[in-house]
Amino acid sequence: MTSTRDDGVATGGLLGVFAHPNDETLGAGGLLASAARARVPVTVVTATRGELGDVIPRELMHLKGDHVALAHERERELARACARLGARAPVFLDRLPGLAGQRPARFTDSGMVWLRTGVAGPLPDAGPDALSNVPVEVAARLLAALVRRTRPQVVVTEEPHGSYGHPDHVHAHQVTMRAVELAGDAAPFDAPDDPLVGTEPWQVPVVVWVVESEPRFRAALRWLEQVLARRPLFGVRGDALATIPADGEMPSLVYPPSKVDLTIDTTPVLPAVVAALRAHRTQVQNVHLVERDEHDRDAPAHGWYAVTNGLLLPLTGTASLHLAPGFDRVEELTVEPVHHAWTDPIPLSERYGPLGVVGLAGLDVKDRLAGRAGAARLAAFLGGTMLG
Repeated sequence: MTSTRDDGVATGGLLGVFAHPNDETLGAGGLLASAARARVPVTVVTATRGELGDVIPRELMHLKGDHVALAHERERELARACARLGARAPVFLDRLPGLAGQRPARFTDSGMVWLRTGVAGPLPDAGPDALSNVPVEVAARLLAALVRRTRPQVVVTEEPHGSYGHPDHVHAHQVTMRAVELAGDAAPFDAPDDPLVGTEPWQVPVVVWVVESEPRFRAALRWLEQVLARRPLFGVRGDALATIPADGEMPSLVYPPSKVDLTIDTTPVLPAVVAALRAHRTQVQNVHLVERDEHDRDAPAHGWYAVTNGLLLPLTGTASLHLAPGFDRVEELTVEPVHHAWTDPIPLSERYGPLGVVGLAGLDVKDRLAGRAGAARLAAFLGGTMLG
């Protein structure tokens, strides 16, 4: 089913659920931009405003420790990034109506501590409003009501260990997986403002977790190590940047090839991803897209960016996905032409450059799915070319 409902919510597309502003871009930017470029409606749900995040630029250091001010800034960054990716205006999980007596009015950043390079753990004293302390059943019920309203064909979120261990990422995964279950079949809930009352059930055909293919990711890290060997790279405050050792232990989002169900080429939308990364200026620095020539066309990465702890990460130009067990009904993806109830504020040519006005962007979703099956069908829905 694909339609534009009376409340102005575009239905039938892709719904992404993430913990903080910037997670949608760092984890799934290429995927979201690829789908949006192919005219699939993209909705981003963000669980917190990242109030406990660090701040990179010197001119914004006054925001560090001021949780209210930093939250406002990160809300603005998220809105700009979503526009660059082609997603609709972001939705904050705590702004979804319902269950007022059973949850805090605002879901806040739980914080984290670095355990080793690229792997985090929980703070010992996350507050009562922290996302990680919101009961999964309560937060999931709020999200399930949105799932029923938007009726997405594909839901995307973190893998079970939160990509690198952040407690809010883990919680976002748990909430999302429970929400898609509740959207399809929810038991009664003892609350006068249960958001699922009066909504029509929706069985989400496909749920995917954003991952990295281990061979591809290690190759990209080796390429990045070679970049650093030729010349050091520095952050905006003058600190030397470093990357994850290519032969070391990997964060949890790095999956063996046997568990990667689909990898799509996202190089056509890399300009959009770069623009979205730059929109998150409190959290992301040194974003660089390499200009390719025929001699390095097959390099495993297309650039880099660094996060607040000075960790340098590769821009791979791919999106790898794992199909969630029980939500892998790819053959059930059925999409009719979409008529958006919202106005695209940024022309395709401006968002993506010249690549944005050719190829899949000009094809209807239904046409793309014709004759496709399995992983190729999902790739076609997402507007991407499947890689081997």
